[in-house]
Amino acid sequence: MNCNYRYCGEVIPPDENGNRRYCNDECYMAEKLERSKDNYAVNKKSLNEIKHVEKILSVGHKKYGSEIIDCNILRVEKMNWSIITGTTKIDGETYRIVGRYGYIVYSNNTIKIIKL
Repeated sequence: MNCNYRYCGEVIPPDENGNRRYCNDECYMAEKLERSKDNYAVNKKSLNEIKHVEKILSVGHKKYGSEIIDCNILRVEKMNWSIITGTTKIDGETYRIVGRYGYIVYSNNTIKIIKL
């Protein structure tokens, strides 16, 4: 069996424990650090996308307030509609939340943005 550290690949001696995945503790710690870096990069990308959508909603709210506006205004800004951080119900309407803003999309292709 070979060491699971992505930059090592040394053969683990057959007389070692059969469950062993790394040739030594240094390889184990180095692989753990690499996994941590990978996870950080994924989380950072997700947070940047959330911040981008929140900024689009912020600009829309500053410009139009809580008025009902056309969705195409946000589509021009490349709004990612699948990004939400939660939902809330206000006055019987369910708003999708992104950061400090909530929005609801109506069936006639209009949207209402509120600040929470």
